[in-house]
Parts: sequence; C-alpha cells; structure tokens
Amino acid sequence: MHYTGPFDRTVDVVVLGLGDAGAVAAVTAHDAGAEVLVVEKQQAAGHRPNSRYAAGFFLVPEDVDGAVEYLSAMYAVNGELSTVDPALIRAWAEETAANPGWLDRHGGEYVKMDIRGEHPSLPGHESIRVYKARPAGEPEGYTGCPMHGFLRGLIAERAIEVRYGTAARWLLTDATGAVIGVETEHDSGIERIGVRRGVILAVGGYESSERLKTQYLPITPAHFYGTEHNTGDGITMAIEAGAELWHMNVWPGHFVARFPGDGYTGGTGIDLWGSGRFGPGDERAPGSIFVDGTARRFIREPGRQHAANLELLAMDADSLTYPRIPTWWIFDQERFERATLVPTYSGPAGPVGDYTWSKDNVAELRKGWIRSAGSVKELAEVCGLDAAVLEQTVARYNEHCANGLDADFGRDPVTLTPLGGDRYYAVPLWPGGSHTVGGPRRDANARVASIRGGSISHLYSAGELGSLHGLLYPTGGGSIAECLAFGRIAGRNAAADRVGGS
Repeated sequence: MHYTGPFDRTVDVVVLGLGDAGAVAAVTAHDAGAEVLVVEKQQAAGHRPNSRYAAGFFLVPEDVDGAVEYLSAMYAVNGELSTVDPALIRAWAEETAANPGWLDRHGGEYVKMDIRGEHPSLPGHESIRVYKARPAGEPEGYTGCPMHGFLRGLIAERAIEVRYGTAARWLLTDATGAVIGVETEHDSGIERIGVRRGVILAVGGYESSERLKTQYLPITPAHFYGTEHNTGDGITMAIEAGAELWHMNVWPGHFVARFPGDGYTGGTGIDLWGSGRFGPGDERAPGSIFVDGTARRFIREPGRQHAANLELLAMDADSLTYPRIPTWWIFDQERFERATLVPTYSGPAGPVGDYTWSKDNVAELRKGWIRSAGSVKELAEVCGLDAAVLEQTVARYNEHCANGLDADFGRDPVTLTPLGGDRYYAVPLWPGGSHTVGGPRRDANARVASIRGGSISHLYSAGELGSLHGLLYPTGGGSIAECLAFGRIAGRNAAADRVGGS
C-alpha cells in the first residue's frame, strides 16, 4: 500500500511472526546491531505457532555438493528438470549445513538420528541426515517443540521487543514500490511502523484458510493440524505489494485423520505401526493396511511420509470421483491395543493440540471416530465398502504375509503381519499434513521476488511462507532446517539494508 507518512514509530527491522523463522531472523538482525521489533498476531498467553508442533527434527547436509544434487533432483518429474534457482539451492545447502554450528555457538543441544533423505531413488539422498533438538534451555513453564523453546529463550535473553496481539495488515511502500514499513492492528487501533532497513515476512502459510486452500491446492478437502492462526496473511500482504508467488499448489503431505465434533475439527497425523513414528520400530509391526473406496490396496504402506498425499490425487475420470478420498486405514485388535493411533511425541492431537487422545483409544472408539466390527465383512458394511472385495483384499494381503513377500506393492517384509482376530477396525483418512509451503518467491538472499522482475526492495521472507520446497520434500525436519537457515539469511541481509540508501 502506497504510503507517504508519517509513521507512529520507526525501527530498523520489523519481523512479522514469531515462529522458528521469525525468532532466528530477529536474533540475527539484533546481533548485527539492528533495532528489531517482532510483531505477532497471537496473544502471548497460549502463543502456539506451527513451530511448536514440529517435534524438533531438522535436516543437516553432511555433504553440501551432495545436498545440492539431491534438492535439484527433487524438482525433476519424469526426468524433466523444471526451472530451478541454482544460487538458492546452494544457499539452502550451505546454510542448513551450518545449522549445528550456529546452535553450538548459542548453546543449543541436539542429537543425530539414523534418518537420511526421504527419497533414496534420487542422487545425493545419503548426504542428508536428520538431527533432533534436545529440550534444553527452554523458558520456565514452556511446553512444545524443544527447538522453538530454545529460540524463544534467545529472544528473551536479548530483550527483543515482541508486540503480541498485533496483526500485520499491509506492507507500506513508497512511490517506487519499495517497502518502507508495515500497517498493524491491535486492540488500541491502527499503528503504522516505519523501517530504516527492512521488513521480514515470517508469518507462516495458509493451512487454516479454507478460501485459500480451495483456491490453490489441487484437491478439496485437505485437512491440516497446524496452528489455526496461519490464515495466509503473508500471501495477502505480498500480493498487494507486487510479489511473485510460487509452490502454491503443493504441500509436504500425508494421510491425516479428521473427526468433526466435540471441538475437534482439524486433522492429525497417524501412527501406522504403534511405535510413535513412521516405521516398524523394534517390535514386530501389527497388521495394518490402506484401502481406497473400491476396498483395494493401492500403496506400499505407509507410503513416503511427506509425499503420500500425491497418491490421493488420482481422479477416476469416468465416475468423476477421487476414489482414494477418503482412504480407509484397516487394522486389527493387536494394533488397536498396541498404542494410541496418533503420534504422541509432539503432544496432544488435532489442530494446535486441542485434543488429548486417550492412551487406549477407547474414548475415540466410543465417540464413533474409530469404526469396529466382528468380521471383515461387517467392517466393510460399516464403512460403506464392497464386502466381497474387502474380504478378498485382506485375504490376499494375508497370503503375502505368509509368503514374506508383498507381490503387489513391495512392502517392507518386516511389516508384513497378517490381519486377524475377533475385532477389526477402520479409520477414514484424508489428504493433509502440518503446513503449506506456498507464498512469495524468495532468492538466495531471502529477498522477495517482484512480479515485475527483480526483487521488492527491503522485503525479505523466511519459513514456510514461500518455502523453496516444491513438489517433493527432502525428509523430516526440512522445514525447521529452512527456518533456521533463511531466518539467518533474512536477518543479516535486512540488518545490512538501508531504506532510501542512507
């Protein structure tokens, strides 16, 4: 929005949003000598950005050149490489590789996991390794992701001002289109804040905007379990300022459960094996399969954790339906009793953790969220599936288990446990995930690209808003790694900027 002043207040750098990306950007700009103001639309009490539900995983390239090769290959589909920004990918690889060193210098603690790049068919996947933040250095009384708690501690140590309960409405620009400030709204009214150096957009994505999801995502419905406050504010502001958008039609997704009613209206991830993660763990995996609306298996369970949503997009052009929406998760008594059906490592289930799942799944069974029957045939009838086909599907799957080989989809043999017993269960699953990635395009310096070419002066971005991850996602912890890396890039470049060239 073109604005000629005056401002109610002027600082060096305004950071919009206090998730991981915003926190790192604020700390970096502050340590570079800038006067920083963080604007956060959530109230201080109960402040819950997506960063608090990420469990603390972050990827680290152990070989920068290999990581560049890996991420570049992720932009290729059917062997055809789409337009990529080599400088941006190189900046991502170098800066994410520097994350452990940055954490070391600031007192962060972490452990190395035995997890590599999620797509072993792509070159360079072995160069990626996943780390996990340890819950050290968190502010007193803090609950949530250990990484975010640590970063909040850095904000508090520096006494960086955070304006809670304040929503950013418009980016303020001069006659040339350069960003010179931001218009905010809070209980006391409208305030216009000018900047001497720059504005950093770190307000998250649009997973809680039904309007934007319907407009941009390739399928409806898609259910997310991140914060309810990510409503696409940054997209609105960036578009009005003339930003180029990218990656609006993709997200790092998987299957999620959704149970409307009783205050639970969003999605949550599932735990297929009952081990607290996507994998069979040390115990023998209980029996469990996915079937579509025709009652047939269609995927090697559990599918790629952050790409399984792509399997759901296949439309039946004759019936004009998406037969894999919903997908039915079919399991037996052993899985029901093994553990909660949802992961518990990041706290309560549902959008922003507003529902505490029972330890034995019984409360959810009584609510009707989990369907149950005494036979496969009866379960099919409860779910509206073809009983004969589901019986055939389960019988064939059990044959694969007996043979130790999934002849249909090549599922990991250690997970081939037959379905059986006196009770069978089913849960409908939907496309979704934790967050979107679309937003204003950024370059290697975290500058926001202009639709007119070049970049918008004094405007930077970091985090899931305009993430560089497109169709494919590298592995778990990709977003936190990007938040740390581009938070630093945005923070130091904004701090070195000068509005008006002064």
